[in-house]
Amino acid sequence: MTGSCHCGNVTLVLKQKIELVTRCNCSVCYRYGAIWAYFSPKDVFIDSKVETRTYCYGDKHIDFHHCVVCGCLTHYTPTAIGNVDRMAVNLTMFAPEVVEQVHVRYFDGAKSWTFYEK
Repeated sequence: MTGSCHCGNVTLVLKQKIELVTRCNCSVCYRYGAIWAYFSPKDVFIDSKVETRTYCYGDKHIDFHHCVVCGCLTHYTPTAIGNVDRMAVNLTMFAPEVVEQVHVRYFDGAKSWTFYEK
């Protein structure tokens, strides 16, 4: 399965089926509007024609990657102190049909740090 940023300079290729997706309402995810699909880094191939720009905040465990041309948030990767076997791709970089086929779970990253159903 393949997705990309708006301009096509960052392509995400998944080696396995999407099984777990999360929409979070923490201070940064709320603003990004991302839907996160989680993988081991070995299961995701990222082809960037341009370098991505990263943003890291809070506990400094993850780097959010953005295309420098169109600005789309494409994925996040662990920092040196993060979980090195977990990264996430932003499902909104894939076709709408892909998003429509998965169950989205909601995570209250703003207050309770618990999952809830909408």
